[in-house]
Amino acid sequence: MKCEVEDIDACNKNLKIEIPLSDYQSRLKAYYAKLSHQVKVPGFRKGKVPQAMLEKRFGPEVKQEVLSQIVSDSINHGIQEHNLRAIGEPSIVEIKAEEGTDITVTAKVEVVPDFEVKEFSEIELALQVARVSDKEVDQVIDAYRQQHAKSVQISDRAVEKNDYAKFDFDSTVDGKTYENGSAKDYVIQVSSKDLVEGFDQQILGMKLGEEKSFTLLMPENHPNTKLAGKDVAFKVVLRGIQIKEPPALDDEFAKIADPKQNYQTVAELKAGVRKGLEEYERKRAKKESKKALADKLAEVNPIDIPERLVKEQIQFMVQKEKDRHAQATGEPHGHDHDHDHEHPENPVEVTAEEEKQHREAAMKILQQELVIGKLATDMKIKISEQELEAELTNFMSLLGGGDIKKIKKEWSESGALARLHTRMRREKTLDQVIEQVTLKEEMVDREEIPTDNRGDA
Repeated sequence: MKCEVEDIDACNKNLKIEIPLSDYQSRLKAYYAKLSHQVKVPGFRKGKVPQAMLEKRFGPEVKQEVLSQIVSDSINHGIQEHNLRAIGEPSIVEIKAEEGTDITVTAKVEVVPDFEVKEFSEIELALQVARVSDKEVDQVIDAYRQQHAKSVQISDRAVEKNDYAKFDFDSTVDGKTYENGSAKDYVIQVSSKDLVEGFDQQILGMKLGEEKSFTLLMPENHPNTKLAGKDVAFKVVLRGIQIKEPPALDDEFAKIADPKQNYQTVAELKAGVRKGLEEYERKRAKKESKKALADKLAEVNPIDIPERLVKEQIQFMVQKEKDRHAQATGEPHGHDHDHDHEHPENPVEVTAEEEKQHREAAMKILQQELVIGKLATDMKIKISEQELEAELTNFMSLLGGGDIKKIKKEWSESGALARLHTRMRREKTLDQVIEQVTLKEEMVDREEIPTDNRGDA
């Protein structure tokens, strides 16, 4: 077989293939030999049916099948021989297969173009680290103090804002009791955001032993659908008032604030908290620098993007947008959201306006991924099974646990595991690259950092 590659453009190639007649005839003979073992012909045992008889009965169908197979195999062989990164199925432009002559095939294939990533060690990036203020240090220390606060019973005054009120209550809807509609020694923090609107206002000013009745309108989005949008009648009796009394900020408190750090004085505590916050801010800044690095790598390595990839990426982005809208509005959309996934079985239709809206972002994403993917290959970046398992375990712990093997199987079948692997390989590549570029650290006020860059590290 002979195969020549003709450039149409960077992303499209023509394959011109010549298949010797002898190769086709050998395939044909082998096919008839196999067929002779499968068909029943009166007077002949299986495997002994003459080829001439098979040709007479099945000739046109067999020739078409063998031709289709040898053309498909030859195109795939040509793609591999020339190391083409083909996207999707090749389209056959022309087949010339006259009786008794060699077969010629012309096929068009869309490819990811070859390219080399330019030297990146001279790239310079800003590392904007937010200054840690005294107020932020004090806020962390106050949180420590609240963690070690002691409950103090109050008996000489009425309920005030931020108190912890303990009470018994009964409640009804339309005069009828309902599940979980009553409780004893129920404790709430007055003015908490978790309370039904207006409840804390009714509790404020109550004294120990006081009984009170009132009615509140439940919100339409109440988690209990039987109560949503309805008036609920409450009867409450105040049983106790508590406040949280934090310890004094002194050296004795510093010793217990964070036992792992073994602070001995308030000065050490403040210095340690500041150091921790600064490390967090530096980590956040480095994460943002990695985003800037991905942008820069794509900028200095412009490559042509195959149109099929662009359309697939736009389709994926539109699908995710529709999924997010469905989640926000509660509209049905026929699939769950346990993990990131695509929907190849029922691809979303993309309008001309949506394509125009998402094209630039899709091109940017693909530009980055192709360049970083090439770097990962050049740098021999790999993700081990242990690393993958650790990432899955971490993900499951955030969800409260679960069966790792089951999740791994489900994600493998849906393609989510492959996407997780790709993301991990991408991050590992950027982690290595960013160590080889120049990061110019600068301390800035938090207000100077763009809002979009203030995510968690």
